[in-house]
Amino acid sequence: MRILLTALATALLAGTTLGAAAPALAQKKDEKPKPPAPPKLSKPVMAVVVAVQKLQQAGDHAGALAKLAEAATVPRTEKDDAIILAKLKISSAQQSKDNVKLEEGLTEAVESPSISDEEKLLFSRYVAGLALNRKDYTKAWTWYEYFLSRTPDDVDMLVQAATVASALKQPPRVYELLTKAIDLREAKGEAGDRSWYEFRAQIAIDNKMDDKLLPALLSWVKAFPEPKSYNLAISLVKQRQGNMDNNTLVDFGRLMWAAGAMVEANAYLEYADAALDRGMPNEAEMVLKEGIAKQLLDGTRQNIKEFVGLAASKNVESKAGIAALEKDAKTSPRLALVVADTFANLKQYDKAVTWYKTLAGNSVIDQDTLNLRLAFALRASGKNDEARAALANVKAGPRLVIAKFFETLLPAA
Repeated sequence: MRILLTALATALLAGTTLGAAAPALAQKKDEKPKPPAPPKLSKPVMAVVVAVQKLQQAGDHAGALAKLAEAATVPRTEKDDAIILAKLKISSAQQSKDNVKLEEGLTEAVESPSISDEEKLLFSRYVAGLALNRKDYTKAWTWYEYFLSRTPDDVDMLVQAATVASALKQPPRVYELLTKAIDLREAKGEAGDRSWYEFRAQIAIDNKMDDKLLPALLSWVKAFPEPKSYNLAISLVKQRQGNMDNNTLVDFGRLMWAAGAMVEANAYLEYADAALDRGMPNEAEMVLKEGIAKQLLDGTRQNIKEFVGLAASKNVESKAGIAALEKDAKTSPRLALVVADTFANLKQYDKAVTWYKTLAGNSVIDQDTLNLRLAFALRASGKNDEARAALANVKAGPRLVIAKFFETLLPAA
């Protein structure tokens, strides 16, 4: 299941690259650099420099670029020959808005032996961006790697580098770069761009990074806790669980319900069917009626009317039989779990919590199921800290996945 449109990968590029305009390489006004030492130039290069500067002063930047092209074969024998000619090309290319010549000049500059570390870092940013714009991913990658090796916390460059790594089919590197960009943003109390989270999750899905998929999805819904995000993220992990019994489907249904992520008819029908099968008709009736109210289910259709009617009749039976069931449950752990589930189903959460707690540590009862359902009941009764503690006791299988998502719905501790 693909969660991204082609436009999403494009959004990464459009949102962070240099664009068509030439970058502004002018020095900041407030900076007062030390007077530079006179450049060491060979006589042939000095002659080219004088000729080019005359053309530039006359506003003839096309002529200046042509002169520099003619001088391509002039030997660079002094240490500053290459950098000075490169900077002249950069200047005229900027004035001419010629990105081809601009990239040439910047590349010549970063490769020149006398360029300062500061300028090399600055220019490498633009070489990388310009190469990316024209889809020369190999060259772009070289300079993104160089830049990030010296400035590893530049978020924009991390994301741009991720687009290049994607084009070069390096999924682990894409995941790593996007994760670092997201972490840096979140460390400032800000979410990253939505497309970063979605693209990272898609990379994990497409490349079977099973150990990275759940963390990516959890990070996504934490950053964008919206019904659509939860629905898609939970659906993705459900698909990887294989065939699930109705007990597990009830727990997934409760998660979707709590997250407000029931956004299509099938989610309502699956949850209602599983709940009815497992003796939770009140939940089934509640779910079906909401689906009808939201016009995701057609309440006039015969099969839906019959489904609602069956849930309603079973609900009456459940409420009538709970007292007798409580008596029998005192000597049967399995019946005690049914009683706890029934009280939860009837929204009598305090009673449900009491019954769930009597089964803590009982070897007859699956403790992951118990703790997950205890957490649901605790949250519903406003006991969020206790709910978080119960979730911490869910250890494995699909219910651990559910617990991790459910924890994102609890208020911060």
